[in-house]
Amino acid sequence: MTDSLERRQTRGFTLIELMVVIAIIGILAAIAYPSYVRYVERTQFNDGRAGLMAAAQSLERCYVTNMSYEDCLDAGQSPEGFYDISEPVVTGAGQRYTITATGRAGRVAGPPCDEITLNQAGIMDQGDCPH
Repeated sequence: MTDSLERRQTRGFTLIELMVVIAIIGILAAIAYPSYVRYVERTQFNDGRAGLMAAAQSLERCYVTNMSYEDCLDAGQSPEGFYDISEPVVTGAGQRYTITATGRAGRVAGPPCDEITLNQAGIMDQGDCPH
């Protein structure tokens, strides 16, 4: 009877062991979560850039046909839908444009990565976005 009592007492985990495991999980989560958030933000931002590049390609195809950027592109969305792509702001007698990708509310983390612009020279203004 003493052997079965000793075996029963040596089974299981102590409260200290469980607390150590929980502390380790908490430390790992504190390290992993910010990295995950940055990854998600970078993915969303790259979607906005891809949308701008697709819109710029469409504008250039239209320009080759019409020799002007006027009436070349309707507003749209980025490929994954994180950003809205504006209609181009055309200046210089139809020879220059600026298009803007604006983060959709609830889909993009917010400033500083919520607005990206691109012009006819291929210059992309990402603001203060670190991605």
